[in-house]
Amino acid sequence: METTINRLIIKATNLEVGLEITIPAKIEIEGNTAISAGVLGNFLTNNNEEKLKIELNGNNLIVATNSSKTTIKSLSTEDFPIIPLVNEKESEKTKIETKEFISGLKSVVFSAATSDIKPEISSVYIYSQNGYIYFVATDSFRLSEKRVLIKNSSDFPRLIIPLKNVLEIIRVLEGVEDKEVDILADKHQISIISANIKLTSRVIDGVYPDYQQIMPKESKTEITLHKEELVNCLKMANIFSDRFNQIELKVKSQDEELVIESHNQDVGENVISLKGKITGPEIDLILNAKYILDCLPVIDNNIIEFKINEKNRPLLIKGPTDDFKYIVMPLNR
Repeated sequence: METTINRLIIKATNLEVGLEITIPAKIEIEGNTAISAGVLGNFLTNNNEEKLKIELNGNNLIVATNSSKTTIKSLSTEDFPIIPLVNEKESEKTKIETKEFISGLKSVVFSAATSDIKPEISSVYIYSQNGYIYFVATDSFRLSEKRVLIKNSSDFPRLIIPLKNVLEIIRVLEGVEDKEVDILADKHQISIISANIKLTSRVIDGVYPDYQQIMPKESKTEITLHKEELVNCLKMANIFSDRFNQIELKVKSQDEELVIESHNQDVGENVISLKGKITGPEIDLILNAKYILDCLPVIDNNIIEFKINEKNRPLLIKGPTDDFKYIVMPLNR
């Protein structure tokens, strides 16, 4: 924590993510100190006063309000790590709407692996191409891809951001009021900068799997469904699925009907169907119901498209546009 002319600057880092926030303040004396982030955070969470008076007295930080006076033990700033920022002169700057960047991360983060055994897939992959930023995540059972249009076509390195860091980035950016943020990146880190926030994350030094190889390029059977009806049917079927959330989809092309079956020997069974527009041959697939339900809120449209090539190939789920694509691997019987 440090003070300069009319500004209070708060810095924090866990060596994975670094954050610097600038707050307008009336400053009487410039200085700096370090204090426990947990203590300060808990104090502010439980403080209802609009204004605080902060004073450093020796090794004590005195925080006064109209109704209270609190002393927090301070620490030496000498051991506080420097929070590096990407060098603007040595990297490309990309400007993107804040809400679009958040949307890109949130649209795929649920697909990332939660285990650290394979760091490359316990992450979100970001790259730019043809005027878009692409966000990708997978746990090897399903994969999400979201693309967001950017104003400038500057390329920046392909980035693999650890899952835990992505969750922190989302949490911080959801509190940013600026309409746009600047993205700076190199092969070691990514910096996200707004008027009063500088956020830096470490990136993984590795190679992301070539996911385009498993993206379906064609489909033999295509199904168009209403999202609300599909969600309701999947939720009903999932009540009677097994511990792997296993359901069976049966495509009835002649009847233009999708039949969903689920069975659990301890609970019971369920067969439910919904109408849709179907082209192509009939086919049966066994899938994880939860995986399908996870992606549907991301699709900002009432129309959902299923595209199927073969029985043992991934199911592609998307809306009417290509802005979001989601593939799910079928389960073995």
